[in-house]
Amino acid sequence: MKLFISADMEGISGVTDWQDVSPGQSSYEYCRELLTQDVNAAIEGALAAGVKEIVVNESHGPMRNIIVDQLHPKAQLLRGFHKPMLMTQGLDETFHAAFFIGYHSKAGANQAVLNHTLLTKCIQRFRLNGKEVGEATLNAHIAGAHRVPVVLVTGDRQTAEEVQKDIPGVHTVAVKEGIDAYTALSYHPKVAQNMIKEKAEQAIQSLDQLSPIQPEEKYTIEIEFKATTMAAVANYIPGTHLIDGRTIRYEADHMIEAMPVITAMLLLSIQVAQGMGP
Repeated sequence: MKLFISADMEGISGVTDWQDVSPGQSSYEYCRELLTQDVNAAIEGALAAGVKEIVVNESHGPMRNIIVDQLHPKAQLLRGFHKPMLMTQGLDETFHAAFFIGYHSKAGANQAVLNHTLLTKCIQRFRLNGKEVGEATLNAHIAGAHRVPVVLVTGDRQTAEEVQKDIPGVHTVAVKEGIDAYTALSYHPKVAQNMIKEKAEQAIQSLDQLSPIQPEEKYTIEIEFKATTMAAVANYIPGTHLIDGRTIRYEADHMIEAMPVITAMLLLSIQVAQGMGP
């Protein structure tokens, strides 16, 4: 059995601030250890349930956060930033299941820790076929395009509730409860990791009861940026349409086709954000 793990960082046990997840900041190195430990807990649970092959895709920020020599030796690590499929890079139809570890809620989710969608400085809302979604739901649709079910998501309580509405049957672990975007009531990391290990084993054991999200006939992606210039630059990409000052629409027959275009729009908007003043 083969497992894909996408590892973000904002939803890791103990993380509550951008300093925790930003390279060079005071608490980042410590929180890298917490990230690696949460991922290892998920790996241990999956191995206990009979998984034989595991690929971990780094999915946060620079995508070089996991401490490589501390990662469980049974896992392979996909590390580095330039990935057309971003958080689902490396996922294909050969996998039997996917875990999303350390995920966070969509932009604007009330009280959710470090809530945002894809790019904090750039994206106000992300809609998929008219519904506002976060990263977990978006990535679950990509997994569905490969016929791979997402069976476990970990993060704060708000993230767990969000994905339970969008990903049928998914198992969740709430390692903390958001009080504010920068405040949370968290379990001790060891307690959280034990919860993750136990739920990961259960998720794999129940795999025959879970199904991937079914692909839809067509996908309409609408990205509302935080600045008009970001949308204007994203509109340089052929096939995109500017539907108001800050919103780009893109249509595709397949999510695997759409994701590299989304990635290109994000990279362009980052360049605009870096050149903007306060």
